[in-house]
Amino acid sequence: MPELPLDFIQMIVAAFVTVMILSYVIGDNVLFRIATYLFIGIASGFAGAIAWDNVVKPTLVQPLIDEGLAKLFSPEGALTFLIPWMLALFLLLKLSPRLSRFGSFPVALLVGVGAAVVVGGSITGTLVPQSLAAAGTLSPETAFPAAGEPLADWLERLISALLIILATISVLIYFRFSAQRELTGGARRSRSAEVIAYLGQVFIAVTFGVMYAGALMATIVVLAQRFQFLHDVVTRIVGGT
Repeated sequence: MPELPLDFIQMIVAAFVTVMILSYVIGDNVLFRIATYLFIGIASGFAGAIAWDNVVKPTLVQPLIDEGLAKLFSPEGALTFLIPWMLALFLLLKLSPRLSRFGSFPVALLVGVGAAVVVGGSITGTLVPQSLAAAGTLSPETAFPAAGEPLADWLERLISALLIILATISVLIYFRFSAQRELTGGARRSRSAEVIAYLGQVFIAVTFGVMYAGALMATIVVLAQRFQFLHDVVTRIVGGT
């Protein structure tokens, strides 16, 4: 019996898993669940291996192997080695229902640091650059045509700059929740603020629509590639190559 090449076996397995995933079209079934559990297991194992190789081993295990327990009681080790070990052990206490409250501190620390990183990244990577870009559209180079520049090009650039300014201001005002208190005890925005906030809502809806369209197009491309892959597999099996 001839030995099957490895690439052919991999192709058959990939095709079978693809069919298992696509079987969800006919409803939730055992094949789809098996494929889902398979992907979750592989992803979890891969994430665990990466965490062990890049975080746990070099930070907690390897220093203990190289320098022994003496590193725990050194001034440098107390900060860089002992505290991470204590946080890791307290985090493992979340597995116990009785002792889970002792693991709340490292979880809170992880959530706080993660939130700080996300907020800081949003401010420095999105809000500040967007504000600077919007402010840059007010420069004289944008407001006035350059020498020899066609009128249509200048109008296009000017309209784009005005749209950027309008979108930035209206979206920021949409997320501004301050309002004037009325005599009846309620609170509402001024008429002008409501109009600008509505424009911001329109820009947000357009942005989400574009993002959804991009995600849908990418999904359709991936689906077409999977069908093409299945076609190639069937052609190869039928052709005997």
